[in-house]
Amino acid sequence: MNVLVLTIHNPNFSTGPHIRLESFLKAKSPEQVEIKFLLPHFSKKNSKFETLKVLINIQLYIIKNRKNIDLIHMVTPPSYPGLIAVFAKKILRIPYIVDVGDPYAENLATSHGWSHKSLKFKLFKKLDNFAYKHAKHLILTSPILAKYTPYNIEKTTLLTAIEEKSEFLERTLPNNKKCVFTGNFGPLQNLEYIVEVFAEAIKKDPEISLDVIGEGSSESKTHIKEILENQEFPQLKKNVTFIPPVPSREIPNLLKQYTLGVVSLDLAQTLDYAVPTKLLTYLGNGLPVFGTGGDAVKSIVAESQEGQMGHIITDYNVERDSKKLIEILNNHDLLQKQSRNATKYAIKNLSLENFGEKMLEIYKKSAKSS
Repeated sequence: MNVLVLTIHNPNFSTGPHIRLESFLKAKSPEQVEIKFLLPHFSKKNSKFETLKVLINIQLYIIKNRKNIDLIHMVTPPSYPGLIAVFAKKILRIPYIVDVGDPYAENLATSHGWSHKSLKFKLFKKLDNFAYKHAKHLILTSPILAKYTPYNIEKTTLLTAIEEKSEFLERTLPNNKKCVFTGNFGPLQNLEYIVEVFAEAIKKDPEISLDVIGEGSSESKTHIKEILENQEFPQLKKNVTFIPPVPSREIPNLLKQYTLGVVSLDLAQTLDYAVPTKLLTYLGNGLPVFGTGGDAVKSIVAESQEGQMGHIITDYNVERDSKKLIEILNNHDLLQKQSRNATKYAIKNLSLENFGEKMLEIYKKSAKSS
């Protein structure tokens, strides 16, 4: 079975989606499934022209190889590649499934301040729904995403696979107070709040530090710089550092030097559905979690059957949250217990073996021959 993965994500900038795409390739199912992973050569620039080239290359590839493609696996957001997927289904008779990472229209509305009654939002929502309703199957990265995909189409919730079960090993956390945030950040993350919490905590406990590994929007970086400069505590600039993005394959090794992984979602936005890939990467590497998140994140970190794996903030209070951060980082036994819980959770929910079996079932139901 030949499965083509339809994506425009540039791995130099879109770390989260690319890690999920890599899991499609690594997840070997019990039966042999050949995955045609079309990832054109990307430049180091992230531009609309690059995206257009990717879309044209994908379209031409599908037309040229239409007889050899059994199924298209489309990754969202964004949802506009769905126009290619629908064309392939209607004209070339190639079925497709949609891997729903986030609801694209809602994300745009949040980022740009659009009303859900605005014409722009309605047009993008129609684009989302157009892609969803013609799909054979929807794969959701969070069960809460079901309410954003109302069509009577079969749906499966499938978290991103991180590693093979044998790679999930209990680890001994380093005896330090080093914390890390990985991935891009912008309006939807509100990393500014997390920096405020760390700034307050570092004043009281200078051993605490935060490394931010990734790229941020110019607006977010400006706000964070202002936060750090306005604090009358020179050590903050040494304890809160920003590191350029690194390839996803290097992240597991980097995480070994840290005691706590940080997640950040803007609580003022409608992001209850969001499960950041960085969260799953932390858990897969036995790293306890601290940060802000909605219902989906909280249900994993704080309410899992495997036990608590960290602390999730659901409303803003810098003083309270900085005290909690200090308390957690000064309780190494608690962190070690949460690390063991994270490893147990990863073995049960984030293994490539489980991912491969579920993907194969979906592929077999959805492909041409089914």
